Amino acid sequence: MTFSTKSAERFGNVIDKSSYAVEDPLVKLQYVSRGQNVVFGRALKGENYDNLLYVGKILESTKGKSYLGADAWLDTTFPHVIYITGTRGSGKSFDLGVLVEGISELAKASPIQNEVKPITSIIIDTQSQFWTLGYAPRETIEANKIQLDELKRWNLEPNNLAAAKVYVPPGSTTFLGAEKTLQIRPRDVRAEEWCALLGQEVYSPQGHIITATLEALGDNDFEIADMLTYIGDDTNWPTVAESSRNAITYKLDDYRRTNLFSASGLSVKDLLEDGTCNILSLRELRNEDKSLITAVIARNLFDILGRHHNRKKTASFFQKPFDADGTPDRVWLVIDEAHVVAPKDQISPARSALVEYVKRGRDAGLSLVLATQQPSALDDRILSQVNVTFSHRLSFQSDINAAVDRIPTKSVKTMKFAGTNLTDFGDMVRVLDAGQCFLGDQASSRTVLVQIRPRVSAHGGYSPF
Repeated sequence: MTFSTKSAERFGNVIDKSSYAVEDPLVKLQYVSRGQNVVFGRALKGENYDNLLYVGKILESTKGKSYLGADAWLDTTFPHVIYITGTRGSGKSFDLGVLVEGISELAKASPIQNEVKPITSIIIDTQSQFWTLGYAPRETIEANKIQLDELKRWNLEPNNLAAAKVYVPPGSTTFLGAEKTLQIRPRDVRAEEWCALLGQEVYSPQGHIITATLEALGDNDFEIADMLTYIGDDTNWPTVAESSRNAITYKLDDYRRTNLFSASGLSVKDLLEDGTCNILSLRELRNEDKSLITAVIARNLFDILGRHHNRKKTASFFQKPFDADGTPDRVWLVIDEAHVVAPKDQISPARSALVEYVKRGRDAGLSLVLATQQPSALDDRILSQVNVTFSHRLSFQSDINAAVDRIPTKSVKTMKFAGTNLTDFGDMVRVLDAGQCFLGDQASSRTVLVQIRPRVSAHGGYSPF
């Protein structure tokens, strides 16, 4: 029971009919007929089916050859930029959990992974709900009972991540007893990121003050108090008005009191244990602080893994031994509610860092997974390299248009639902139930309707009501 060419070893037979009948034929699909498996995210070559994570089952009946009930898998070999959209409660955050389960080391072997080498991941958890990845679902929790029933139906067993670490900022609520403190080193924040955080333009008197202060303090470990001391020294600013310095010091002092920054704070390198899932629980932070943390993480990942792969390539080219330092070859950065950390219409620290990450991160072994309930509010430059999309239910036309624009293949043109022919893809998206989505990739001729599998670890995003 895993990716198999034997029908007897397939997952549970949970889908044998569908309310969704798609008229558009599937001209191109990575389909393995023996065992009925569909692969997304890469073109199959030969019979190499390694490094695949289980996503769910094909939910549509199709004109011509139908793939209804076939098992859907996603490639983990190559770096991806995955874009997940959907309204609240449609299943987008659930998808993030499914993907992380599929790439992580699990407490026990599971068929949701087909020869997957565990991948290090960092989750920007804006709602502080992914800590449950480290725990199997429990019968004592009502919502987990439903999940456990679904797992039985799908012929899956409860599981949990073997290596999950939860980080929380100072002052945030803790309840696990094993949380680690998340603090940012001021030295890791660039001048333009400080400016975005403090609401200042880079090319302004205040931007000049920040840049000059960082240059003076150099690469040494320093506190915000050291920045304040330097800015407050009149001899450092013979031509700068005191009012300009005051505009900076008031805001910097506010951040000093939050304890979010520390000279001895977390180095991104500390998060890069091979196969470990790092969950940054940020619900209680301001949105601009969430954005700054994302910027620091993304930029440092790009720098660290870029240097790592350059050293590997150089060693290989000159046929010299590679001196490994523990840096993993691949990392997935997972961002929930991405429009919060990289909004389209506001200055945000994370914007430029994420644009650079998606444009040049492939060569560094970096993947990015973005989930949002407001596609129209997300900076679309970050979406320039999207190669896999999960399109869940959306309501507003502006969000539907923004989501469809980034699908890397054709959307469905005609679908029959409840006796009605739908010819507008927006209408098709609107009728989807929770957990159902159109999955699109560059290796398929059009999007395919998929039912996402149940989580094997406890799901933290269920409704308490």
